[in-house]
Amino acid sequence: MNANWFQDPVTLARFIGERKIFIWGARHEGYAARLALTRHGIMPSGYIDSSPALAGTKAFDLSIVDPDRFFADETPDHVFIVVASGFFADEIVKRCEEEGWHRRRDLVVYGELRRFNYQIDVAGMCNLRCISCPRGNWPRHRKPGMMSPEAYGRLVDKILKDDPWTGIITLYNWGEPLLNPALPEIISITREKGLQSAISSNLAMTRDFEDVVRARPDWFRISNSGWGGNYERTHTGARWNVFHANCLKLSEYKRRHHPDMLVEFFFHIYSHNRGDFPRIQSFCDELGFTLRYRHAALAPLDNIALVDDGGKITDAAALTRKIQFLQVEEVMEIARAERNRPCYYMDHLWIDWDLSVAHCMEWYDPALKLFDRDFLSVDLSEIKPARMNSTHCRMCMEKGIHRAYCVYGDEKLIATKSSIPVQKEE
Repeated sequence: MNANWFQDPVTLARFIGERKIFIWGARHEGYAARLALTRHGIMPSGYIDSSPALAGTKAFDLSIVDPDRFFADETPDHVFIVVASGFFADEIVKRCEEEGWHRRRDLVVYGELRRFNYQIDVAGMCNLRCISCPRGNWPRHRKPGMMSPEAYGRLVDKILKDDPWTGIITLYNWGEPLLNPALPEIISITREKGLQSAISSNLAMTRDFEDVVRARPDWFRISNSGWGGNYERTHTGARWNVFHANCLKLSEYKRRHHPDMLVEFFFHIYSHNRGDFPRIQSFCDELGFTLRYRHAALAPLDNIALVDDGGKITDAAALTRKIQFLQVEEVMEIARAERNRPCYYMDHLWIDWDLSVAHCMEWYDPALKLFDRDFLSVDLSEIKPARMNSTHCRMCMEKGIHRAYCVYGDEKLIATKSSIPVQKEE
């Protein structure tokens, strides 16, 4: 059988047979896998996810089960697993194999089906200058601008033609998508093409966004770093009363226009805001938002590399360092120890508003280019070789920098360090 037999939907469905299908990973990647499988007539039965925040909840009407409980109840004779976790896919595959599931017999990695995960900055600018983000702590920036619906439509047509297992389009990376007045139309185009859309916003603006929710995005993330003054300390330029009011509006707009929209309230853990967590949890419970959290990172990876090399960082980046709970030095010690693990970003594309293709979605400096032509003129088969053959990618992986944000996002490390007062289940 051809080594890539599983990429043919008919063959994959026939191979799975009567077995139930569970997707391991109930976040962005898992949502994409669900839609892509469904579009090809392969219907998932549920999700697996180890996050305590998701225990006992649902995503798109599919129940989310803890791995220990899943393996206690199921066998590979009755369940086929699609691994859809970016940072920890290799770790998850290893756990599945230890439990009796065999790769490409009882499980497949979603990243082997689709070719790339597409991060599209429909707005090439932001209204804030956060000290932990390159918009506020890096001296050089790309040309600002907005993607038009026409350009976006051509881009999506190319993606679907060249990458048919694509399930979701992420309409942000370093920009604030709500600044693009054409965002509702862009979301509608995404839906019309049979894809899900994901947006992330700081919700720190006075302009109304009801039309955005009315367009029915599938996944809406809110970025947060504390309550009241603690929030304003790191979301530089934001006002707490504006953000708070917009959260209330989002909950109401969701109820009114799109009850099925998943809203993820993303809390960044700093030294100064850890005590805000219980209040944030109550707020999310009140509004019906899913609370997720991670150690606050120093972005972009350009800054991580400077710190690791003993280089000079900007004052804003230095201020971030002073209030981080998980310091860069500790992160890089862990990252270096696992530098031989895969690079999560190798199959992610950051496409800017002008259709240019960045070298990496987590490296920011505009001098770092992958191609001198836009995405529409690039063959997808060119992208990974261009990265793998670059001095930059080799340097990043040799030093373990490519694993830094995997460490920041590791919820097991949050539990180990008691970083926030998460309530334990009785």
